[in-house]
Amino acid sequence: MNRWFDRLPFLGDRIPGKITLSFLMLLLAIVLRLCFYTFDRSICVLAMVFSFCGDIFLNHNKDHTKQTKIDLILGGIAFVAAHLCFCLAYYQKTKINNFPILNNGAILAVGILIVITIIMLMRFSEKDKQSKDNKLFAFGIVYLWLTGINYTTIFSYAYSIRSMESIAAIGGLLFLSSDIIIGCEKFLGLKSKLARELVWWLYPIGQIILIIMA
Repeated sequence: MNRWFDRLPFLGDRIPGKITLSFLMLLLAIVLRLCFYTFDRSICVLAMVFSFCGDIFLNHNKDHTKQTKIDLILGGIAFVAAHLCFCLAYYQKTKINNFPILNNGAILAVGILIVITIIMLMRFSEKDKQSKDNKLFAFGIVYLWLTGINYTTIFSYAYSIRSMESIAAIGGLLFLSSDIIIGCEKFLGLKSKLARELVWWLYPIGQIILIIMA
């Protein structure tokens, strides 16, 4: 999807399409906030500010293979902040509706996170010792569970609301899927053009759904 924004007439090659797409998602959050004066909309704008910053850290050049560890860590921190903001937005919606936090939706989300963690640990343990970066991998697992707070809250809300807004769970799942692909690239040596292309379909569509459904 980001390729559609790589060569816009007024930007040319100066700004990567990933950054442009991320900015447009931030703009969408701002427009919705101006249309609907609610707390959760304000928090979604803040989430997209952090997300936009994360994209700048991770995608300031068109070749994602040139990312440094500092880029990855700073981008990860920014996206953790974005996830926690989305979590706060959907937690607010949950409390307003007097829905329970712990329900089948939340249990499903935690179960998915546990399965993903086990698979990642098993695959990482199989890697050659010389190619392992244990500290960065540990950061990735911490990232998964910090962002998992967001997915758990979203799944919980989606299960309770049982309306059109339940689509938020799909947004959360797409966002999670993009993170898993990135994790496989960084820690398990996945090299696939299709996977790289999928990230920039799953991630923006997931976030757009979360922004609209908030």
